[in-house]
Amino acid sequence: MSTTFTLIGISAIAVSLLGYYFQKYGPPPPPKIAGIDLGTTYSSIAVFLPASGQTIVIEDKLGKKSIPSVVGFLGNGEIVVGTKAVEQQETNPSNTIYDAKRFIGKRFEENDPQFQMDRNRYPFTIKLDSEGFALFEIEEKGVKRLIRPEEIGSIIISYLQKMVLEFYGANIKEVVISVPTEFDQMQRTYTNKTVDLAGMNVRRIISEPTAAALAYGLHEKKGVEYIVVVDIGIIFLFNFLSHFVVKWVKFD
Repeated sequence: MSTTFTLIGISAIAVSLLGYYFQKYGPPPPPKIAGIDLGTTYSSIAVFLPASGQTIVIEDKLGKKSIPSVVGFLGNGEIVVGTKAVEQQETNPSNTIYDAKRFIGKRFEENDPQFQMDRNRYPFTIKLDSEGFALFEIEEKGVKRLIRPEEIGSIIISYLQKMVLEFYGANIKEVVISVPTEFDQMQRTYTNKTVDLAGMNVRRIISEPTAAALAYGLHEKKGVEYIVVVDIGIIFLFNFLSHFVVKWVKFD
């Protein structure tokens, strides 16, 4: 009997030591949750590494951390995302969709002058369903079909998910995703649906300024009562640069 207890004790110690060894010297556990910025122009994904406490922004095969939010549908049925989609955009404009985020969870009216003006500036065809939600018309293998903005978003998210899989070998299923502050409940619901279509689960939806403040850890600093976050969108920045000459820039 004493021998049995001795063996059990030795086994328990061995398991504990083995666990300690792998925790200290073994490979770190793969990330289980990611943060996604599904942007109008660019998108990115970052993962939290529990062993080191670091958050790493993932690169794609081209070394890009900011992925163009562009999806191209080729004639042979292939779908390209990001930089590759941009590269073929000039020769395939009617089947290359961008700015899809602007249409997620929003209703439009066919006779609205603003919608008509916005629609006319895109090289691809935009239609409305019976409820006023946008649909993009694409052609694959000679057959035209309609695709929703959420489907475009899910293709981009799946691409980001694949980046993590290739980088860490981890198939991420849980995400926190950021949305613009002005997104209403319907837009947030459809953003959640976009993630669902990519086969992932939304743990939390946060506004983009909140995400920026959290990234800098401003909520943990003593004496900080109010935080001002300025979100300079890329479209605003392009307009700014087209009217002014920037002489000097400094970033903290």
